Amino acid sequence: MSTTKALLYCAVNGIANNTNGIGRQTKTFLATLHRHHARLSAHAGAFTPYLAVPEPGPDTWGYNEADLLYARRVVEPLGGEVIALPYDTGRPFWCRETWRRLSGEAGRAAKTLADRHERVLAIGVDTPFAGLAHHAGAHPAVDVLLALFSTARITERPHPDPGRIAWEEEAIAAANRHPHAWVAGIGDFLTRHLQQQYGLDPAKLRPWPSGLHLTVADLTPPAPTEAARIVRGLGIPADRPVIAAIGRTDHTKGLDLLIEALAPLRDQVHLAMVAVPTDDERAALLDDYRNRSAELGLSTTIIGRYDRDVPRALAAWPQTRALAVPSRGETLANVVFETGLWAQHAGAVVLAPDIDGFPEQITDGHNGLLYAPSVPGALTDGLRRSLALTPEQRVHLRTAAHRRVLAERDAAQHLAALLTTFWRAHAAPVATLPGHPATDARTPRSQAPTSTPRPLEATP
Repeated sequence: MSTTKALLYCAVNGIANNTNGIGRQTKTFLATLHRHHARLSAHAGAFTPYLAVPEPGPDTWGYNEADLLYARRVVEPLGGEVIALPYDTGRPFWCRETWRRLSGEAGRAAKTLADRHERVLAIGVDTPFAGLAHHAGAHPAVDVLLALFSTARITERPHPDPGRIAWEEEAIAAANRHPHAWVAGIGDFLTRHLQQQYGLDPAKLRPWPSGLHLTVADLTPPAPTEAARIVRGLGIPADRPVIAAIGRTDHTKGLDLLIEALAPLRDQVHLAMVAVPTDDERAALLDDYRNRSAELGLSTTIIGRYDRDVPRALAAWPQTRALAVPSRGETLANVVFETGLWAQHAGAVVLAPDIDGFPEQITDGHNGLLYAPSVPGALTDGLRRSLALTPEQRVHLRTAAHRRVLAERDAAQHLAALLTTFWRAHAAPVATLPGHPATDARTPRSQAPTSTPRPLEATP
């Protein structure tokens, strides 16, 4: 048996595709491993990383062979591998039967790794792997961490799917019951939600705040000439303020709400919206958005594909007054953090509803703007407020947003603290990785590490 430990990361998005926020989290994890594996090993103990993913192929949503090759290039030189999990591709993917099969296969993979490694930390990312605690949480050499990023009660308001709720309740019950199963503390709102709505035992929490790989190239602001080239190439006019938005064609993202809210401002602004269809059924919403915008007489550019350079350019474009996030439900929105980096020199201030996880991302009037979504006309008033900001106020908000992301959202520091929690119970305080900012006193108390890791030291 190897004296190294194994880290098994199980995800349905970001390994062989990259189509949503979970995919971005997976990409963040991979980038952190790629750059910092040696330092993390020196800090928390030697470990081999593995990835588990539903068997990639034509049935994979947004399958991209380049994504899969990148994932392999990260883990294989470190001794790991990408483990393909078989499942019935004839079934709908988003159903409990498919998730139960995937969780069972991931649990089997974790137990197999336990035959080769001293200990295994198996991370089950989001709903499809919520059953991992049931399948592997009792194994003495395997620790299971459920990293749920949302629930049906958040994203499917007001009528969540009872089957998905039952699946989530079973997962939390298994985590509460099994001695080696835990739940990740992604953020304050989700932690409270899981405790109050799903009965999560607070003793089962292990802090792992949502974060970014802060120095990756696609999170740096584009050069002004690059932003101008991309924005003008999309036909976005430069003679009026821009309101930008980025989201899936999904009811919970609320892009329809933004279109309606802009009607009173039709003569003042241009809407630049990236609306990415998630499947054939939801592709029809893209036409609905375009048709409704035309009916209201809005000046719009609606982009139905995802290209990472487009939101990056829109956020940093000097004419962009607001990056609107009109979600009906959201645990923590990646785009809020990303905009804090993209727009640090110029561009958008984030406008979001004062619900769910947004208040832990944004302090109104300090690093962004919030509005009360239950108040009629509040989104329109929030847009007016963003347009009325002085240049000095905009600089203040963008600067504060940038600083807060640097202070609170360093994924490398978060992963170091997490591994230390499981693998080094008694160690000294975690120090900053070279090239990464330290966490400051504004980090929420509930996200502080439960064990104190020793400093991350540079390796030769």
